[in-house]
Amino acid sequence: MNRQTQATLLSLNREFYERVAPHFDATRQGWTPGLCAILPHLRALGKEKPAVLDVGCGNGRFARLLAHEGTAASYTGVDGNGALLQLGWKATRDLAGVDCHFVRADLADPRWQDALTGRREEGAGSSATTERPQYDVVLCLATMQHLPGYALRLRLLRDICRLSAGPVILSFWQFLSSERFRSKLIEPEEAGVDSSALEPRDAFLPWRQGVEAVRYVHQVDEAELRQLAADADMSVVRVFRADGMEDNLNLYAVLAHTR
Repeated sequence: MNRQTQATLLSLNREFYERVAPHFDATRQGWTPGLCAILPHLRALGKEKPAVLDVGCGNGRFARLLAHEGTAASYTGVDGNGALLQLGWKATRDLAGVDCHFVRADLADPRWQDALTGRREEGAGSSATTERPQYDVVLCLATMQHLPGYALRLRLLRDICRLSAGPVILSFWQFLSSERFRSKLIEPEEAGVDSSALEPRDAFLPWRQGVEAVRYVHQVDEAELRQLAADADMSVVRVFRADGMEDNLNLYAVLAHTR
């Protein structure tokens, strides 16, 4: 994918989340069967209070799930949207057993990890560290699908793997597997994008809850997931599907370091 198209798609999605943030937050208050299925992997770490990094955390609902299920953690959420981070901080500041920090960073920026050094809590001051932290587990849920271009997705995955001392847990929206979502697809030209510049399984979907907006999304299927893992020197420990009316709308993967 050429840089101009990539920049256009990244800008489209930044504008999308700026526009829909409060409405998106309202639709992400509960947790799904797939998210709940992640918890045993955290408990298997055998740590009293594991350090969890949630990359693309949105409103931090995974932190609320941890507290709801009585799973203690030191939780850091990183996202590019300030409004969602503020909502996340407000919703998690009084959680029992889960210490929450939120950091703003653009995941498309190759230096996004620098924000984790001397991490800054959105709306709650800052705390300094002298070196980049490492986490017991890193999550990246329903996020990589918004990064245009295989090379960019792979770069983010490699970044994530370097930050994790343990497993890396991913999820990807399988919207092309659902007729009800395929029927909503918008032609790229309607979003101001030349379709010839796109990669297979790139698509555009509308949002019509509270406001109208369009986002770019790429379906990372299982074949691409396994290629990403191999190119990042990770092994695929578990793959499963869950969520949605079809019970298979998200593809989940648990990765482990190969060395």
